[in-house]
Amino acid sequence: MSVFFQALQSMFSLTLLCCIGYMVARKGWVQAETEIFLPRLLTTVVLPPFLMGNVVSHFQREALAHLIWGSLLPLVSIVVSFLVFLCLAWLCRVDATHRRVFATAACTSNTMFIGIPVGTALFGESAIVYVLLYFFGNTVFFWTIGNYCIACEGQTNRTRPDVREIVRRIFSPPLCGMLAGLAIVFMGIPLPGFVSDTCRYLGNLATPLALLYIGMMLHHVDCKNQPLGKDMLLALTLRLVVSPCILVTISWMIPLQEMQKQVFVILAGLPCMANIAIVSAWHGADKTFASAFVAVSTIVAMLTIPVWMTVLAHLA
Repeated sequence: MSVFFQALQSMFSLTLLCCIGYMVARKGWVQAETEIFLPRLLTTVVLPPFLMGNVVSHFQREALAHLIWGSLLPLVSIVVSFLVFLCLAWLCRVDATHRRVFATAACTSNTMFIGIPVGTALFGESAIVYVLLYFFGNTVFFWTIGNYCIACEGQTNRTRPDVREIVRRIFSPPLCGMLAGLAIVFMGIPLPGFVSDTCRYLGNLATPLALLYIGMMLHHVDCKNQPLGKDMLLALTLRLVVSPCILVTISWMIPLQEMQKQVFVILAGLPCMANIAIVSAWHGADKTFASAFVAVSTIVAMLTIPVWMTVLAHLA
């Protein structure tokens, strides 16, 4: 039972950071310039070296083929989930202002910030490899298809982008950071100590800044409006219940180790990526819905993750 309490404790700490951001905004300490500065800082300065440092630290050149193959199942599962959820958003008449944010948020997991503490708490240190495999597929989808869809839905991007604009949106700074890490690993280039330290220091800023920003955005949420209504309930069901079911269904077609499958299922049922709120704000999309969904899914996942652990135990 202690592993369940450790997982719950990890999520409580993340929720507390959101609450601190909310209180800071409520006291009037957050200006409009801050709401513009924080997502820009996270997207262009903090996340690229954070992703590069994690890839360089956890993978070797000989493991790159395993990285690509091991990430195939999560990536396929996420793409299938995205297509299904996008169709459901249209059929269920989800608000047109955040349909793509809705589908992207419902199919992507907070694999790095929540996945690592939860995965190691539930399965031990040996789960870290599987967490990073899922993280790779999750990150590739989010910073390519997900990032592009959110950018197209943004209020400042209503016109159809040309080829150059499409390429610029796909190769976002965070994805370039991850690709730089892969290139460094492939070429066997050792990172100087001061570069590794800088990446680690910047990476340590990512989680608290992202969650504080989400709390600040929650201060603008009107609970009587759509963010906490029908669209939110549907998104929660898809993220925390349907996404793991889709991964379980696809995993029947691909032979996996039992532990790897269990870790993937838990990761598929995590709260949505905290970066969804940052990217939505960056592109001028519905940042209010995105921020509310990150916070609410983090809270509800405290209950659903132990349930999924029980289900997996019975299936095993």
